[in-house]
Amino acid sequence: MKKNGSVAAIVMMMAFVIGLHITGLVPVLSLVSEKYADKSTSTIQLLQTIPYALLIAASLLVGKLSALFSKKKVILAGMLIVAVFGIIPFFFDGFNVLLCCRILIGFGFGIVSPMIAAVIAEFASDDKKAGMMGLIVVGMGIGAMIGNLLGGVLAGIGLRWFYLIYLFVFAWIILIMILLPDTQPEKKQERKGFHIKPIVLALSCMTLAHSLFFNAYGTNISLYISDRITADPAASGIATAVNSVFAMIVGLTFSKILNRFKTLTLPAAVLSAAAGFAAILWIPGMPGILLGSAFCGASLSCFSAAGAFMVTMSVDQDEAAGANGIYGVFNSLGGLVAPLLLGRAAILLGGNEPSNQFLIALVGMLLLAVVVWLHVRNKPV
Repeated sequence: MKKNGSVAAIVMMMAFVIGLHITGLVPVLSLVSEKYADKSTSTIQLLQTIPYALLIAASLLVGKLSALFSKKKVILAGMLIVAVFGIIPFFFDGFNVLLCCRILIGFGFGIVSPMIAAVIAEFASDDKKAGMMGLIVVGMGIGAMIGNLLGGVLAGIGLRWFYLIYLFVFAWIILIMILLPDTQPEKKQERKGFHIKPIVLALSCMTLAHSLFFNAYGTNISLYISDRITADPAASGIATAVNSVFAMIVGLTFSKILNRFKTLTLPAAVLSAAAGFAAILWIPGMPGILLGSAFCGASLSCFSAAGAFMVTMSVDQDEAAGANGIYGVFNSLGGLVAPLLLGRAAILLGGNEPSNQFLIALVGMLLLAVVVWLHVRNKPV
């Protein structure tokens, strides 16, 4: 299948599902906390992060799965896991039910995420692959926005209605069954022992570092605005919206960006985040917040697309799923350890405050940009 329109639609639908993972229970965490008032705050927050446990496990296994089954079967299995365990809380009440569903849904997300790049590697024509990588970010942004907006509207009817957003996933399953051919799994070249290409490992370490430092934006921007600028919650919403809009703009134009900057694309993406943190820290008021949010949104989108593209193009087609699974694990680990590491580092600067975390992230991104440039400057793109 070299019909790029169909490939683009499949990529967008799969990325939409990952956008639902990003949303998680964020729109209804306060309602969940009220409903299960006997549970501690940390236990309620665990519902948002617990999918990472099986997400990481599935990402490590997806290469093996794609060698045993066709990409279509693996993708549909992952999507079905997300759909079923996403909607079960609509029908069955109880905290333990919700907790189990949140744990198991992570396995589905862990399958779907790296398989997006595998679909692009096999089915997209070579001249469209870079653009398809940009569409991943766009689809994730749309999924996250619909999860937040429509999920919030549904939650206004009642908490259980929020879970109906997973009906989208059932719809995507039907469309993917129609659009994606059921090709046979490709025979992998026999290798002795564990094998991972150095470039994949290097890019994985880079995304871990980028994810770690970038986490300072998502976890601190609202606190920084309320402490330093205004207590109006609308300001945080505007900043987040600007971040998302610029991420999608870069996603839509990624092919042109890659064609223009070539090997400098990845370090430029890191420098964009550094510029964003600098703007937040040193340009007064909301102008600095909005400019910083724009730069950070562009960085996340460009780095995600460029990293996944380089990983996919660095391995054989039959290895794309496994390589992107490893890349995704490192990215997830960066986000998981970020609150602890950034918090501890901020304390050394005088206190675990948003401004200190932003400063650490700024310095970290500048150093990372140098490391990335030294490593990729001679690599073909």
